[in-house]
Amino acid sequence: MRKRKITALLGALMLLVGIILTGCGSKSGNESGKGKDVINLGVMLYNYTDIQGQEIKSYGSYLESQFNVKFNYAMVGSSEEDHIKGLENLLASGVDGIISGYDTALEQSVNLAEEAGVYYAVALGAVNGSVTSDYLVGGIKQFGDNPSDLGALYAEQAYKAGARKIGVTSFPEFAFTDAPAIISGFTDKMKELDTKGETEIYPTEYHSFAPENASDAVTKIISGHPEVDTIFGLGSGMDFVYPAILNSANPGIRLLALGYNNSTTAGLQNGNIMMAGTNNYTQIMANAFAQLYDRIQGHKYPDWQLNGKVSYVTLSSPDEAKQFNTYVIPADKSKGSVTADELKKVMVSFNESATWESLQTLTSRTLTEIAAARQE
Repeated sequence: MRKRKITALLGALMLLVGIILTGCGSKSGNESGKGKDVINLGVMLYNYTDIQGQEIKSYGSYLESQFNVKFNYAMVGSSEEDHIKGLENLLASGVDGIISGYDTALEQSVNLAEEAGVYYAVALGAVNGSVTSDYLVGGIKQFGDNPSDLGALYAEQAYKAGARKIGVTSFPEFAFTDAPAIISGFTDKMKELDTKGETEIYPTEYHSFAPENASDAVTKIISGHPEVDTIFGLGSGMDFVYPAILNSANPGIRLLALGYNNSTTAGLQNGNIMMAGTNNYTQIMANAFAQLYDRIQGHKYPDWQLNGKVSYVTLSSPDEAKQFNTYVIPADKSKGSVTADELKKVMVSFNESATWESLQTLTSRTLTEIAAARQE
């Protein structure tokens, strides 16, 4: 009888030890992502059909192959109501972090994310410092520290190429908050360069988010100013404004475009396009992802600031367009602007001495700097 009791007691003890060890093993195996094997991140954009959406998804796929992360892409409308509905759906799906393209309904969005214990980042713009939360990772200055500098860069190219009678069209200011600074920088630089008083820049025509709206704006510019020789297109300059010019009563008008598509290289070659440009969406995604991943892992940069920055790529020659295709939008993102190895060096989860500033340096390299790094 005594032997049976001892045997039963030993069996119970072994079972208890097994349970404890199993529990310890489970905890150890799930240390990353606050106990999650895979970190789920939601992404919110108006669409995924243009270069912006395509490149963000492409780099997301690359990150999924290099990190324990999974992306859930949601298409949201431009209204606050549609934005919040899309956010609520992502939160209900159980994501750990959100990358919103825009600062739409920012305070309400951050409050909802905080209630769900989910970190929130804005990818395509700086965020207002009046919105505070431990769950707000921050925003990204997609045109660098000073958008007016970008406008000045376009003005230098325009003046050099002979642009003198210039129309401007853009998305509305409420949707494109950096537009006024870019236009102001462009206007001021043209005045500085035009010592003979030959240049005229006409009032901006604003258009909404459809090709026919851009076409209406171009038509209005041409009918109101028949002498116009150049249009500065800030609202989907390549996808919307360029076709509108080519289909207009004056298809010989040249374009300065904030935008890029498959027609850009040919347009630069034949002189229809003076300068084009686009965000480096790999840099944008890398910046937002690195910060969200670290926060979810329980890390925060000691020198963290609310708004980071990336570079905006401008192209004024076929050679620059070739470099852009090679180093900014390659199909193989391991050969692109930010590799996984480079990113891990500036993430606290993989390098305890990493800093927020080191992340910004990596994600704001120019096209020339990226090309040099790949050729080392």
